[in-house]
Amino acid sequence: MNYENLTKSILEYVGGKENISNALHCSTRLRLELKNSSNADLEKIKKIPGVMGAVYSGGQCQIIIGNNVSTVFQNLTDSIGGSIEKTEIKSEKMDLSFKGIFNKFAAVVTGIFQPIIPAIAASGMLKALLLLSVSLELTSKTSQFYLVMSFIADAAFYFLPLLLAFSCAQKFKTNPFVSVALAGVLVHPKLIALMGSGTPIDFIGFHIPSVSYASSVLPIIFSIWLMSYIEPLADKVSPGAVKIFMKPLLVLVIVAPIALIILGPLGNYLGQGLSSGVFWVQSKVGWLAVALLSIFMPLIVMFGMHKVFYPIIFAAMASPGYETLIHSAMLSSNIAQGAGALTVWFMAKDASLKQVALPAGISALFGITEPALYGIHLKLKRPLLGCMVGAGCAGAFAGLVTLKAYAPVGPGLASLPMWIGEGNNFYYALITLGISLIITPIAVTLIGFDEK
Repeated sequence: MNYENLTKSILEYVGGKENISNALHCSTRLRLELKNSSNADLEKIKKIPGVMGAVYSGGQCQIIIGNNVSTVFQNLTDSIGGSIEKTEIKSEKMDLSFKGIFNKFAAVVTGIFQPIIPAIAASGMLKALLLLSVSLELTSKTSQFYLVMSFIADAAFYFLPLLLAFSCAQKFKTNPFVSVALAGVLVHPKLIALMGSGTPIDFIGFHIPSVSYASSVLPIIFSIWLMSYIEPLADKVSPGAVKIFMKPLLVLVIVAPIALIILGPLGNYLGQGLSSGVFWVQSKVGWLAVALLSIFMPLIVMFGMHKVFYPIIFAAMASPGYETLIHSAMLSSNIAQGAGALTVWFMAKDASLKQVALPAGISALFGITEPALYGIHLKLKRPLLGCMVGAGCAGAFAGLVTLKAYAPVGPGLASLPMWIGEGNNFYYALITLGISLIITPIAVTLIGFDEK
């Protein structure tokens, strides 16, 4: 694959580098925020050799590359000088329809959470491996080895507000270092000790609620959002000679107290409410919620909307420490996608189809489903129905037993330790995987498909 030619073609059909306001990538997709989406030709992008598909969703032009997306992204940034001008998108009017508002929300969520996923995924897998080592009696929770490794694994979660502050600064166009300093206020050891002492905290006549911001999500997002409005005002009123310290000083002394008194507690309560809301839904509809989400997960992934689940996942991981809806549905769907693609590989006569189906199926079993989804199931269509049947059956079981994920990692064969926890939870995960792995090939075989 000539990645230089691939990158040149992408730049040409998205309207040139001057039409890109921001760019990032996930495990399989280039995610480009464009100044004018009408300048992008999705049909031509889809026909570029090496591109599996393209869709404009969530306020982004999402180009599905596959497992080599990081190479294409690097070529993209190199082609435009190693950096992208992060300017406001002013060429399009604000769409106030439900679709427009949802796309804007999805773009903000993706822009904030996508950059921190590598750190979170690494920490999550390390936590899962530590759980595995304890369950296999390779180490104990009281050993110094375990304690040191747990510090390493917990750091990204405990200091999550700092990671989010930096990514929020990129999204909301604020100074990233002042943003991180603001997040440091929320997790300052002396503030934590003062709140833990039980002594009421009063500041300029206002009460500061006793709230734990370690591992929190919404408080720092709200705070940096407010900062994005305060910072330009501070810039205007700060004289040039003293702007270097006056501007950040005004930002901190204005935003930090508001964050501690209002935005922090509000975000914390909303985060707890979000987590409680998910458990309430499951308590009312139980297995059906997981089953339905498992069935429709391929369609959610197809439009790149699975990223909007990040706030729910992180809120649940902060409290109560596990998540029971999104990851269970993803496990059911990912394994079904892999099993479906491998079934197509086994049944197909066409050599080129087999060549695509085998690696796509293996990739999906390890949690990366886009190659199978775009390379096989959406093209053949009927195997996708078989995958949805298998995923729905597996999701129903996961919902019935309330399967718990203890680490925010993409579910698949490599990340099975994420399900190790109390009781029979790990065995429930294996059964869920097994149901998806068995039912899907049967469904795909019975439904059949047309290779042409």
